[in-house]
Amino acid sequence: MIQFLKGQRGNMWVPFLLALCMSFHLHAQTNISGKPGLIYIPSAQMTQDGAFQFGYHFNPIRYGFRFNRRNSEGIYFANLTLLPRLEINVNLLRINNEIKKGQKGIGDRQLDIKYLLLKETAKRPSVAIVLSAPFGIDNSLSTNAVVASKTLHLGTRLHADLTAGFGSPVYIQRDESEKSNYDIFDNLEIIKKKNLAYRYLSGPFGGFALRFENKFGLMAEWDSQHFNTGLYATLFRRWTVQAGILNFDQITFGTSYAVNMLTLPKRLRNYQDPKKSVQMPAEERSRLLNNFENLTVDSTARKVSYEQRIYRNPYAGMLQIQAALPDSGARELVPMFQGVPLGAYRMDKRISYRPLMKNEISAPGFLLKKYKLDFWLQPVFAANFGYREKTLQSNTSLLLQTQFYLWKGMALNAGVLFPITNDMDDRPKIIRPAPVFLNQFLAIGKHFISASAGYFYNDQYGANIQYRHHDLSGPWSFGLEGGLTGLYYYTRKGIYYEKMDHLLLVADAAYRLSRPDLTLKVSGGRYLAGDEGGRLDLIRQFTNVEVGLYVMKTNNGTTAGFNFAVPIPPGKIAQGKKIRLRTTDEFRWEYSYTRGFRIGERYRTGYQLDQKLRQYHTDYLNRQRP
Repeated sequence: MIQFLKGQRGNMWVPFLLALCMSFHLHAQTNISGKPGLIYIPSAQMTQDGAFQFGYHFNPIRYGFRFNRRNSEGIYFANLTLLPRLEINVNLLRINNEIKKGQKGIGDRQLDIKYLLLKETAKRPSVAIVLSAPFGIDNSLSTNAVVASKTLHLGTRLHADLTAGFGSPVYIQRDESEKSNYDIFDNLEIIKKKNLAYRYLSGPFGGFALRFENKFGLMAEWDSQHFNTGLYATLFRRWTVQAGILNFDQITFGTSYAVNMLTLPKRLRNYQDPKKSVQMPAEERSRLLNNFENLTVDSTARKVSYEQRIYRNPYAGMLQIQAALPDSGARELVPMFQGVPLGAYRMDKRISYRPLMKNEISAPGFLLKKYKLDFWLQPVFAANFGYREKTLQSNTSLLLQTQFYLWKGMALNAGVLFPITNDMDDRPKIIRPAPVFLNQFLAIGKHFISASAGYFYNDQYGANIQYRHHDLSGPWSFGLEGGLTGLYYYTRKGIYYEKMDHLLLVADAAYRLSRPDLTLKVSGGRYLAGDEGGRLDLIRQFTNVEVGLYVMKTNNGTTAGFNFAVPIPPGKIAQGKKIRLRTTDEFRWEYSYTRGFRIGERYRTGYQLDQKLRQYHTDYLNRQRP
């Protein structure tokens, strides 16, 4: 059971590996399912906003949750403090030494939510409630409990963390097969833990951890069934390892790693320091300027217009352009997308935004000479999980992509696709063209349009148009999207087409909470498979990463899941004055609990307007200011 929390000291593109560069430490020991706690039991300990932990635990045979006394288990987990009081935990329990073929499957997938009801004070313990999502088919680690924790300071370096709680003797589970798993709220039933081979957290539990600073500690607990003891140590201020003895009988061990996704990379923090920017050598400034394209310094209007395609986070470009041009006298920065200015940003203590006036927007022109020949590597991954006969069905490819900016807002997207794996269908693994399409982007004040035509991702060809009304300094935004597409894919003899009869019509409304960069989005309409319904998204923006949770219902079923967007390291691979090779600025992936029932399916055209514009909102940018 390991733990970390450190920001980023080098490449700002590294998403979850930011731990190598963090600037502070968080003590958060993890229990068997990956939640802050002791060995088996969770705690009510408050974690830092943005803390992300992932790791592995081993559970021995005699205390197996799924096949008690028959198989040991490996538990993989990820735990995210999505909001200051709200933690989301995802864990996967896989049995070891499978005896019967098909018994193992992908493993027991479980989603848990922990909410801190009361913060700890000098006299009061912290109190939290932990709930497991009720739509699991097999929740071997079901955790429905109320828990309290209190830290006693025994000296300047010695502390005692006390925990006590009560676990529910029952939980909700679905009586369902993975092959008919189209409605996550169907066939719910109450399960009594006393009928299980192992009653995890059923009844009162408690324990303590005696720790020396945040370096190592001794643990002891009653997990409602057995008495367990253990030791842990934190290495390099970032990594915690643990081993324990269950009921004085068998050994468990684990490891976890933690990062904080709100910490600004050290390189960007240096650019925020005016003294360091002034002392920057001319060679360093020249190197920074090479990251930007279509750069214009307007000394009269005191504005700098530019475009950067390397960083997912626009704030990185804003800091770097300021550091590279300290004597420009510019009061406002005007970032562009596909040659179209998005607005003017004033870089005061608080960043402010205003839409550009008509007379501030330059006339369209031929753009090829103002941009590098830009190539990037982009992974594509699709997967189905859960079938016992085939636990993981995946389609993985690597794309070598490029863009040609023809005129203002117009880009031709093209590339080559290199297949890696495909066991989701019988299509041939052949090198073939990547999605090829034209995209026209327009920005007029608070109105944004993206129109695309060609061969899109997810095997759809046709036309798509998106409109969004978005004040990049206000809370509300509204969007419409429509498209008419048909199926296509490449065979060894050419391209296979079907009719363009897939109509997509979706509308949405989103509201943004400035603290803590949280967007609530409601959308609905007609989706790719012809099903109609709605979707609710909760989206949290961190410094370089975006994480979302969603629930969706259409005529084809009800599902839930999560999605995330991360940069792909290392960013720049090679760069000159006229040409550049890099990794993609963003990789997006979405997980759905159900699969195979075509619930609310969509296709991608390179980017979604709301996803792109969220990155330029002043709340998101100001959150990164010192």
